[in-house]
Amino acid sequence: MNSIKWILFAAAILLELLYIALFIITVKVPNFKFWPPPSARSWQFFSAWIIASLVAVFFLFLGLLDFDSAILHHWIRFPISLVLFVMSSIVGTWAYSSLGLWATLGLGKRLITKGPYRYTRNPQYLADMLNIFVYMLFTNSWMVWLTGVLGVSLNLLAPFTEEPWLEEQFGVEYMEYKSRVPRFL
Repeated sequence: MNSIKWILFAAAILLELLYIALFIITVKVPNFKFWPPPSARSWQFFSAWIIASLVAVFFLFLGLLDFDSAILHHWIRFPISLVLFVMSSIVGTWAYSSLGLWATLGLGKRLITKGPYRYTRNPQYLADMLNIFVYMLFTNSWMVWLTGVLGVSLNLLAPFTEEPWLEEQFGVEYMEYKSRVPRFL
């Protein structure tokens, strides 16, 4: 059981570092685009979602296999986790229902400025970051904390890969929206 935990941990860390590297290359190299993917049939689309899905599964199992290995051994973390999880679920569901499946997958063709997108340009990323933090708090696993910090970093980097694409796709409409609504809070 212990070796499985270490394999999952190493795989999650390596995949997240790969994802971060691909995001950074997308931001820094003009002719390279990883996210958002150019099409639903591109290597970028499949790679992004396979990596993200694997990391999410590894993250979940790490929390179960390494539960309570860190230093937060206080019962108060459970009700706090529950309240924060409900909040992040409400925001995430509201954002997803406002944006829709295709745009969530990185294949959107119109600018969404309704729902939570009136208050923040990235409510799904905010909800994801809060969910990651909730799981980190709930499981009290040092392995989950390390992979979670990388997961939060990915969510912080993602808008920087999307914004040039959004500016290109929606031009002045996006620029006006960007000037009115903050990236996160």
